[in-house]
Amino acid sequence: MYVRGGIGGRDVFWDSWKVVLIAGVWAALVVAIRVTDWLPTVAVPRGAVSTMGIVVSVYLGFKSSSAYARWWEARTIWGAIINDSRAWANAALSFVAPTAGGGEAASATLIRRHLAWVNAVAHQLRRTSVLKISPVQHVFDYRRADTGEIFTASPDGYRRHLSENEAAEVARFANPAVHIARHQGAQVNALLQSGALDNNRAVALMAIQERLIASQGACERLKNTPFPRQITYFGRIFTWIFIILIPLGSLDAFIDEVARHLTSPTDQDRFVLLLIPFTIVVSWLFYMVEKVSESCENPFEWGSTDVPIAALTRTIEIDLLEMLGDDSIPAPLKPRDGVLY
Repeated sequence: MYVRGGIGGRDVFWDSWKVVLIAGVWAALVVAIRVTDWLPTVAVPRGAVSTMGIVVSVYLGFKSSSAYARWWEARTIWGAIINDSRAWANAALSFVAPTAGGGEAASATLIRRHLAWVNAVAHQLRRTSVLKISPVQHVFDYRRADTGEIFTASPDGYRRHLSENEAAEVARFANPAVHIARHQGAQVNALLQSGALDNNRAVALMAIQERLIASQGACERLKNTPFPRQITYFGRIFTWIFIILIPLGSLDAFIDEVARHLTSPTDQDRFVLLLIPFTIVVSWLFYMVEKVSESCENPFEWGSTDVPIAALTRTIEIDLLEMLGDDSIPAPLKPRDGVLY
């Protein structure tokens, strides 16, 4: 997630220099064709292009709102995971009676195993990515930086909170987080049988566990269900069609303005050249709207605009270890080049 107050010009340049170049060259070609009278009918009716612009604007607005809805749902889910994690730790510390088979050791195990679960979920969501790794940071282009050293990128991020036997066991499965949750349920049942938990408290703990499992499922739904490709594909096609038509539809307007105010052919030619920067600016605006919406489509891909699940996982870890009174509290994750992962 990009957290700076503003986005640097260099980052914007790397994400949009191609459209600036293409739009500028295309507009210059259209102007050259018309000024030299090589093809006087090169222009198209401005009304048709304006109608096309309205259609593209509405479509991109729909695409942007749909993409942001996915991003916000992902952030809401992780907000619920944070809240339920704190509730789980509080219940584990408050409910487990200090009797044989229970007490502080059992509470600590429940909390540390939960930290393993949170880290496992984060790891599994980012274990694969559709984004290509780029040596240059991109904010909106569909690429990601090399962030392999962040702890959630490795299975060791969750294994460090488990015993060796338990870590080896859950590693055998395709979805380790599910089996970590299963171990939590088994321990709650063992505490219930030993008398360290009564029925009501065991039910309350398992209710929290059910919400956490539901949150994991919601994250997996977003991860495994891509944003409808037809919406993305045609949004890109419509944008480029409109970019091509901008200088063609604006040419007559510039020429009519020239005829009303300028009589010198040289001055007229110079004024028409303003069509080039005009085309670049309008093309860049539509292109960036399309790219901004695309950057929100998949919130768990290590992108610069992703939900920062590594940082949120670290927040949970700090809170729960402090509740345990642990001395080895990790530091919060800091942004890298303005991006919080």
